[in-house]
Amino acid sequence: MREIIEARKKIGSRQLKKLISQTAIYTLLSLICFFFLFPLIWTFVTSLKTTQAAFAIPPKWFFLPQWGNYFKAWVAKGFASAFMNTLIIGAGSCFLSILLALPASYAFARHKFKGFTTLGASFIAIRLLPEMLFIIPLYIIYTWLNLYDTHLGLILVFQIFNLPFAIWVLKGFIEQVPREIEETAFIDGCSELGALTRITLPLIAPGIAATAIIAFIVIWTNLLYPLSLAYSNAETAPLAIAKFKGYGAFDWPLMAAGSILITLPQLVFFIIIQRHLIKGLTMGALKG
Repeated sequence: MREIIEARKKIGSRQLKKLISQTAIYTLLSLICFFFLFPLIWTFVTSLKTTQAAFAIPPKWFFLPQWGNYFKAWVAKGFASAFMNTLIIGAGSCFLSILLALPASYAFARHKFKGFTTLGASFIAIRLLPEMLFIIPLYIIYTWLNLYDTHLGLILVFQIFNLPFAIWVLKGFIEQVPREIEETAFIDGCSELGALTRITLPLIAPGIAATAIIAFIVIWTNLLYPLSLAYSNAETAPLAIAKFKGYGAFDWPLMAAGSILITLPQLVFFIIIQRHLIKGLTMGALKG
């Protein structure tokens, strides 16, 4: 009987230690999440304040929410039009990047040729170059080719960074697909293009999703290229939010509301493809 009681005490002690350990871990993770989410939470709270409350010191935590700020931000200074422009440019640029990167990354993954290493390293080098380096030459070229302030112009300009990135990342995903699977298709009379579209492409779909979302975020949040190469016809959402600044003052509630509005599509996109995104980011982590 005594042994049974001692055994129960040991089990209870272990469960208590496990409970304390799990509580500590979850508490720490919650604090870390709050630390990273605090800017977004603060922006959301600011978007519901009046201009006077937004500048109040100390901050006001209890106030009447001004949900009308979101409507004001949507209709203010062409924000709605800029929002749609950003969707068109982002979707078009991502589609073009993936479309061009797939055959190029397949060639890099399956064939070795002269200058392979140099060309591959140049992709990384281009991706690391500062954006400001290209502004003046691009402005001159775009003005000459009538691409300034056009959707096509911005779709093309984002290929400077997104295309090398997409090629390099997709190359790694394609290399994880066994070559023997494609060789079986070759025996059945399938071409390399057919093997890419029918076999390799479905297998690396999570990797494509991960690459697309990262490229989309780069486009969605970029301010420099739209500021330099667009004016009104191809104005993007970040550029429209910058126009909320008044003469010598900032309308923080409207800017915060606009920031939340342009954050929502990214969150929705994440929720829709989160399963593919996680698979893509972990693809090849465990290689049997």
